[in-house]
Amino acid sequence: MQARDYPYTHSDAEYQEMWELLVESYAITRKPHNWLFARLENWKYASLHMPAPFFTRDVHLWRDSADRLVGFTISEHGDNGVYLQIHPEHRAVETDMLSWIAHGVERGKECAETHAYTDDGERSDLLRSLGYRDQGNSGNKYEYDTSQPAPEPALPPGYYIRPLGRGGKHDRLIELENKVFGQSDLGDAWFYGKASAPSYSHDWHLIVVSPDGEYVAFALVWVDARNRIAEIDPVGTHPDHRRKGLAGALLNECFRRLQACGVRRAYIDTGPDPFPANRLYESLGPAAKYQEHQWVKPVD
Repeated sequence: MQARDYPYTHSDAEYQEMWELLVESYAITRKPHNWLFARLENWKYASLHMPAPFFTRDVHLWRDSADRLVGFTISEHGDNGVYLQIHPEHRAVETDMLSWIAHGVERGKECAETHAYTDDGERSDLLRSLGYRDQGNSGNKYEYDTSQPAPEPALPPGYYIRPLGRGGKHDRLIELENKVFGQSDLGDAWFYGKASAPSYSHDWHLIVVSPDGEYVAFALVWVDARNRIAEIDPVGTHPDHRRKGLAGALLNECFRRLQACGVRRAYIDTGPDPFPANRLYESLGPAAKYQEHQWVKPVD
């Protein structure tokens, strides 16, 4: 199949095509072959306050002879780490995409970077044949079977779980996320941009409240009703309230609510081993663990 590459203009129509490609590809593979949809929504809507070049520099499109989108590359943070998003029935375009990535590395950079899951032998073989080198584990994705009942969430006395809701204290949540992730730049524009995403719901933004009424942990659930799956991102606990089982209880409550809604699978992205949170995610009994590896190619 011949495919041509095109620059991304960040039109609503282009973005919708990208979103549809991710959702349709999961319906075919039933596993994380590409990003899942919520990562793309976060990329766009949490950065609505950013100028257009922030988006157009990060994405490139590939279309077939009928002008259908068959793949795109995306650099989530504007660096050399580029992810391939491929329609499963059009994998032949990967060769052109990887060559394009290597030739598009910014001047002064030493290598092109991309990623592949270890269960994708076809892509690993292709990367190796094109001169890319496996740099090891760069992240993990845990899959949970939410078609089965989850345990009752066990919280310390006085703590309770509630949805953020439209009447929630968004400023307190923003302050908590900054504290959890060691940042200071998450603000109203970031939160309200994310909250405008089509798949965001205040009712799926779950919070643990402490006995003194403070927000101390959070988990945001994104539901793909078409595929009956969900992504949970982000998850976090205030440093002063860790080691109390709050995140585990909160995630079990997420699983219980998803099971009640007929969602069959939930996914959580996390860092490479031995990332501390992985101990929690392993303890929750995942049905599968997908390991992502970073691949690099030296460039002139």
